[in-house]
Amino acid sequence: MSYHNRGNGVSKKIYSLLSQIDTRRYDEIAPGIEYWTELALTQQLTTVDKLVEHVSTMPWTGLTSPASVGRFLKEFRDSPRRSAQARSFVDDLSTRVFLWFAAASAEDLGMNGSYHSLTDAARNGGHGFIEVASFVGHLIDCGLLDHELVRLHLIKPLTTHIYSKPGKAEETVRIYAICRLFFAAGSTLVQGLLEPEDLQACFKILETQLSKHGTTGELSSTKLEVQWLLIPSPLIRTR
Repeated sequence: MSYHNRGNGVSKKIYSLLSQIDTRRYDEIAPGIEYWTELALTQQLTTVDKLVEHVSTMPWTGLTSPASVGRFLKEFRDSPRRSAQARSFVDDLSTRVFLWFAAASAEDLGMNGSYHSLTDAARNGGHGFIEVASFVGHLIDCGLLDHELVRLHLIKPLTTHIYSKPGKAEETVRIYAICRLFFAAGSTLVQGLLEPEDLQACFKILETQLSKHGTTGELSSTKLEVQWLLIPSPLIRTR
């Protein structure tokens, strides 16, 4: 294997460390991600595009702590010693995951099974979609996504979906995704980032779908947590 083909091994290392980082091990793992990312890009072991392509699948298979990954990406990008390539990696990765999530919103996503075809945007089905909703929320909260991009492409794909075969499982996926999204980035989203009609559309889905299908303890608890987070907003009705 030639020197310049060793980028795949370094990319796998970055992927692995990012997926494991959490609050408890943050100070232990973060320096390793920083080192390997800068090495891979500044020594041209790989390109920004190739590293983004490799790492962008990570949120769909489950992160130990989406909040910790968002924190790392923010601190990593904003460091004064960061290379231009590394900053581009963070910006491009955040945008890629966000647009991938928006595209996945077009699909009917159930809770069972992890199979996906090569034409599907979602990975790991509805479970992956819910996980990425949380990650996207943390990216928004950390200021890693362009606000105009969020305004145009976050809520509409979530709330205008037409189900080819409506069912409880498919609709539940969107309930969970909206709850995860707002719990991760609620204050940022309601304080001027989203239009009032977009907020209303999200909470209309929560109200109507939970009433339609009944509630489980987990869903009810999640919804209450989201409402508690957003109490300062007059748009939210509590029961």
